[in-house]
Amino acid sequence: MDRRDLELLDKQMTHIAPAPRGTGVLMLAIAAVFFAGIAVGDTLSARQSKPPPLQTAAVSLPVAPLAR
Repeated sequence: MDRRDLELLDKQMTHIAPAPRGTGVLMLAIAAVFFAGIAVGDTLSARQSKPPPLQTAAVSLPVAPLAR
């Protein structure tokens, strides 16, 4: 194979397997949509429900008398 053959083969192969696209940009877009969805879901759930009042439980345990 000479240089001309390699150039023709390269042209033919680009039609079969196109060059990969920017995967970094695609991953960044997916992450942005994911976090935007979390933010929107958090905002919508905060509007619909109010947190229950804080309740504390008082626990009293029986105390045995001290032995002397």
